Amino acid sequence: MQVELVLVISLLLVSLVSLGVAVRTCQSHEICISKKKCDETDDSGKGKLVSRILDNSCGTGVVCCEKVQLESFDAYQRLVNPWRFSQNPLEAAANDTPKFAKKEEEGYRSCGFRRECVPRHLCTTGSVNENGRYIIRPRISEDANFGCRSVEECCPLDEQIEEGHNPIQLDLKDFQSKGCGYSNSKGLYYQLDGYNDGESFFAEFPWMVALMDMEGNYICGGSLIHPQLVLTSAHNVANYSEDSLLARAGDWDLNSQTELHPYQMRPISGLYRHENFNRQTFYNDIALAVLERPFQLAPHIQPICLPPAKTPDLEDHLQNVHCVATGWGHRNSTSRVMEHLLKRIELPVLDHESCQRLLRRTILGRRYRFHASFLCAGGVEGKDTCKGDGGSPLFCTMPGQTDRYQLVGIVSWGIECAEKDLPAVYTNVAYLRNWIDEQMLKNGFPTIDRF
Repeated sequence: MQVELVLVISLLLVSLVSLGVAVRTCQSHEICISKKKCDETDDSGKGKLVSRILDNSCGTGVVCCEKVQLESFDAYQRLVNPWRFSQNPLEAAANDTPKFAKKEEEGYRSCGFRRECVPRHLCTTGSVNENGRYIIRPRISEDANFGCRSVEECCPLDEQIEEGHNPIQLDLKDFQSKGCGYSNSKGLYYQLDGYNDGESFFAEFPWMVALMDMEGNYICGGSLIHPQLVLTSAHNVANYSEDSLLARAGDWDLNSQTELHPYQMRPISGLYRHENFNRQTFYNDIALAVLERPFQLAPHIQPICLPPAKTPDLEDHLQNVHCVATGWGHRNSTSRVMEHLLKRIELPVLDHESCQRLLRRTILGRRYRFHASFLCAGGVEGKDTCKGDGGSPLFCTMPGQTDRYQLVGIVSWGIECAEKDLPAVYTNVAYLRNWIDEQMLKNGFPTIDRF
């Protein structure tokens, strides 16, 4: 009887194919069932997940404005004041570093009688601590700083020095990297006044990357895993092609271009999203960007280590190590603006079962199934990744080390931000390590264990 049934089904399939009817067969992990029944039993959370992507609304105090009038005004300003404008993103991407102005006629702003806003390292009277670090207040307003930004000093004209003449500034040409994953635990050059664990130090985590569009707008975060490779989340770049994005490494203050070591920009030659990324459930939320040419490694630009493929030992290790997430996104769900200094959040990583149990208490429901391509961290009140942090890294110390890290997660989605017992969800990098290796080999890069 069973043999006859198989034969009948086979003949039916052959008939349908011969008539030109497309026949969909289930994959090994699927079964044919009615759509209604499938929807009723769905436990993937689709339609209920909140991505960590920036929305397109203007927000409080900002209005929509026609691009045409902005472009017209910009063109006029470039005509009458050519010295006030640096290169556009495409021009800047062709160079190792952005071009900065040096004098008032080249772009410094006045902040009083015979005083200008200059980078702190170009002012002999800049606030410098006894350890040689420039003191800045991360949340100070421009008004309280005489109109200057956080990494600038309102400096008298006769106390300014030329770029490259400050002995504290290192020559980057001879820099030698120790390898992947090494942080600058106390940062470089700048000391934060009123530091509260909310902001990172300059160059503390040198693998942090910002992905920008061609107009210089921030899109999402990423992680440098090789001088020419950036990992990010698939959902943040789902609507972009490689020729519409730029990668920026070595940045810290998004509102400034005057850090002691400038950032570097690179065009992207290839953008590869996981073939099984699901826009509704966020399964396999990972993408790899290949740069047209490598970043020049420097104290503030270095790659992070990748973890080995997922093993029980790694899962146990993550429960007992120091883990940090970074990004420029909103501080919490009520915040109206992004952070301008790169923020850092220390978070515990939860095991799979604990995370699934906590998420089932939410709108996702009692049957929600936490996918293997996910990892979650947080659930600490007031500390979380949030909107705008998508694609940014979650990294943990490596076994037996304190200032060397491996990338374990990529900011993906959450239900809310910074609420107790409500962890955020990250792409599980170890689970997808084999996919990363495959993409690297396809693009001519050797797989990475350690640099």
